[in-house]
Amino acid sequence: MSHSLPEHAPEHESDDLADHEPEHDSERANEHVAVEVLVDDDQEVPLEQAGVSVKAIRQAVIAAASVGECSECQIGVRVAGDESIHEVNRQFLQHDYPTDVISFPYELSPPRVEGELIVSLDTALEQARAVQTPGWTVANELVLYVVHGTLHLVGFDDTAPDVRAAMREAERAAMRLIGIEIDG
Repeated sequence: MSHSLPEHAPEHESDDLADHEPEHDSERANEHVAVEVLVDDDQEVPLEQAGVSVKAIRQAVIAAASVGECSECQIGVRVAGDESIHEVNRQFLQHDYPTDVISFPYELSPPRVEGELIVSLDTALEQARAVQTPGWTVANELVLYVVHGTLHLVGFDDTAPDVRAAMREAERAAMRLIGIEIDG
């Protein structure tokens, strides 16, 4: 996948699930999901120090794709800081503020989907501290952003109240697939 998101991302890992034994039923159902993860090198807190693994990010994409019944997906995930996501938000969406996740769909012909996400580790760090739920971690928060963005790519929407409930239920279902319970 080579699209034009601005990046500072030397840490590059790619995974095509057809190359390894699935660990979750959601992986087994989506053996044609390719996930590429890029991590900006200018993070104030490195991904691993924040308790987040590239594997967890991949599993979040796979789980959300499964919930969205996407059987052929190529999804890139860039983990950035607030400054970088703010720049992308301003440049591509004309919103002058940082945010948690931005989705960029490139091909939306379910079950074939291709797109990219950019998620903010800074926002995840801040929000995980603010959440009053015991045991809620930075990793939980960041993979929730990945799930949310992936669900947008596979056809879910949350811009209107009538579809927001379906999006929230899909988030809960995907998070359950990776072993994380969220209230709703």
